[in-house]
Amino acid sequence: MKKLLEFFKKPPLWCLLVFAVIGIGAIVGGTLFLTQEGLSSYMVWGYVFLGVMCVSVGYCIYGAVKTFPDLNERVLKWSENKPFWNRVFTEYGFRAILFSVGSFAINLAFAAYNGVVGVLNSSVWFGALAAYYVFLIVLRSVILVYHVFRRRAIKAGQREERTREKDTRIYGICGGILVFLPAALSAAIAQMVGANEAFVHTGITIYVYALYAFIKIGVATYNFVKTRRSDEMTVRAAKNINLADAFVSILALQTAMLREFDMGDAVNVATMNGATGAVVCALTAALGIFMIVIAAKKTKREAEREERGSDF
Repeated sequence: MKKLLEFFKKPPLWCLLVFAVIGIGAIVGGTLFLTQEGLSSYMVWGYVFLGVMCVSVGYCIYGAVKTFPDLNERVLKWSENKPFWNRVFTEYGFRAILFSVGSFAINLAFAAYNGVVGVLNSSVWFGALAAYYVFLIVLRSVILVYHVFRRRAIKAGQREERTREKDTRIYGICGGILVFLPAALSAAIAQMVGANEAFVHTGITIYVYALYAFIKIGVATYNFVKTRRSDEMTVRAAKNINLADAFVSILALQTAMLREFDMGDAVNVATMNGATGAVVCALTAALGIFMIVIAAKKTKREAEREERGSDF
């Protein structure tokens, strides 16, 4: 027994891989049992699977920390002769833009799904959600496309001052688009309040989504604070977009919880959803205005700096 405990205190890599596979299988199984009507009579197994998932994922995290205390150094050493991966692990800005590609793909999938469902069901709710995700796609596209041309321009010998000027302009453009994001979002909120629509997460999945939503808003807020004084304006723009997206996750969580726990008699659901939606729209617009103001101030400072430089 003592040997077994020692083994699990510091597990080998193959053991962690086994637990990772178990965790993935449990996620799939739990989701099926909790969301498919044909399996509703076996819902208890969904809770069992999700319990296994929590244990497996938790143990994998613990095992990785215990087994690989020097993982960071080993990863950096491994990536020394691999330029792409070395940039991923050492350059925060490059990593942020790379993650934006993943977010872009997710937004694209959500926009397509909501658009198709909206057309098939003639649903204003799904159509409004599709429009919201299209706005996010446009925002992320501006940054990603700009970075392609930015890299080429720098290789062609573009001056650093010119690059900073363009970065600031893109930051301001993203802020301008962000100001109009509440237009799409308010259409979804109006439909949600007027037609009693809502985001839906049934059973224990609502707790999983709650965890996801709070992690998302926490990480987005941390990155917003971390990058607010950074000179990499496009990275700041990408993180600000993530924060705006996280605001909506909190709204989605509230609407799903009010529906799941049937709180219609205890509170005025429409009023609460409308109020939270209004706050989310206001915060999103304020974030966009903040970006426009910052871009304008930074552009003015750069112009003054160039003016002083030309006087000598």
